Amino acid sequence: MIDFRYHLVSLISVFLALAVGVVLGAGPLQNSLGTALNDQVTALRADRNAIQARLEATETAVNERDSYIEAAAAAYLPGTLEGRDVVLAVLPGTEGKDLDALSANIKTAGGRVVGRVSLTSAWVDSSRETFRSTYAGQFVGYLSNATSADGNRVLGQGLGKALTASDSNAITLMDLLTASDTPLVTVDAKPSGPASMVAVVGPRGAGASGSAGATPTSGQDPSAWAGVFTGLAQEATTVVVGSADSGTDLVATLRSAGASVTTIDSVGQATAAVSTPLALAATAAGTTGAYGFDSGAESVMPPVKK
Repeated sequence: MIDFRYHLVSLISVFLALAVGVVLGAGPLQNSLGTALNDQVTALRADRNAIQARLEATETAVNERDSYIEAAAAAYLPGTLEGRDVVLAVLPGTEGKDLDALSANIKTAGGRVVGRVSLTSAWVDSSRETFRSTYAGQFVGYLSNATSADGNRVLGQGLGKALTASDSNAITLMDLLTASDTPLVTVDAKPSGPASMVAVVGPRGAGASGSAGATPTSGQDPSAWAGVFTGLAQEATTVVVGSADSGTDLVATLRSAGASVTTIDSVGQATAAVSTPLALAATAAGTTGAYGFDSGAESVMPPVKK
């Protein structure tokens, strides 16, 4: 049985320990702890300053590189797309300034942007896969070479013909694409005439600076784009500009699926904007390529017309 003396000894031990702690904290340990903390703060501040300096140097280098690319583009883009009409097909999450940069370079190359349409998320909505497969059957009669059993590919062919032809079949196909409350396509700027080329522009990656990116939701299947743009490229000269930062990004998805369509990664950078007219010209001449810096790229930039 624990008696009063045991409690007394325990209390005395506790107070002695506290007293020793107070004495040491106010004496010999005070200076060493304070010095250690000051040293750590100084080191962290130095690391922060070094990182900030490297970041500023990197931003300066990127800006200088982009300025060089844009200056060089003014020398070798003119004439690349002379007399060519281009329509922009825009994916959800695409930034307006990226469209502006691409349009400016197409104009520098001698081409014209004659219209713009937006592709809705209905193309990749998993819950509408059966609908797309069934709906594609209505497109077949208006296409001269719809032989694929892939509904997404047939719909992509329909999109290509609707944008690059002016006959009654093309008009009907556009009506089908824009029909219903949840259409596959909405028209942002009605094409002034049939285009000869299609530039598909997608969002930046989720990790891109200044962009939230466009990460697919659980109800979306980004791999559906592979069939869509394979069909589009079968019907029209097509280049897809987007991101390949992660496996679910647009260009990464197309490359991993082996889609037969020209791709450019690093959308939002000067290189992608300048490469687009060159890639359109190369694709029209029969060369399908994968350009940029990320996984799956075959070359940094398309061939330059001499």
